[in-house]
Amino acid sequence: MLSQLLKQTLIASVLLFLGVLILARFFSEEVKLVAESFLDFTGVPGIGLAILVADSVHVFLPPDTFLILAVAAKMPDFWVIFFASFGSLIAGACSYAQGKYLLPKLDTFTQFMRKHEEKLEVYVKRFGFWAVVLGALTPLPYSWTSVAAGAMGMKFRLYMLAALFRIPRFFLYYYLIKGGWIAI
Repeated sequence: MLSQLLKQTLIASVLLFLGVLILARFFSEEVKLVAESFLDFTGVPGIGLAILVADSVHVFLPPDTFLILAVAAKMPDFWVIFFASFGSLIAGACSYAQGKYLLPKLDTFTQFMRKHEEKLEVYVKRFGFWAVVLGALTPLPYSWTSVAAGAMGMKFRLYMLAALFRIPRFFLYYYLIKGGWIAI
């Protein structure tokens, strides 16, 4: 199970790098235009706000999308990683709270989660702290891992300690994206 997750993480990282290479090679000007418009509208803290939304709304909107915009707009590395991490940690706390307080009150949501997210539930029950670490670092959906941790009653302090692994993930992915962007 862990080796499969590591393999998926490696594949996702390679695909991300290749995707950034393609964007940089063929759509550089378009991405720069979007990135500069985004930066003009939100500033660097907007990266954190966008990632907060991406990580707390349970749809597939990868936070790495906003890291690509940050790289294309040549935003300062430290502040991008800082705001991305901060926004993601707040999003995780919101998702945890949804699982702990909201999920038990919504029967249809509970049924949906039980039906579609059984795999995450198994991870959280079996690995606890380490399941959240894996959700923070790997392609496992971080928001769903956070919801599952809240729904399973993981202590919030332990959850947040595991969620801190989101910071090295943003550091690594940001520089992976930046390497792909400047490689062209």
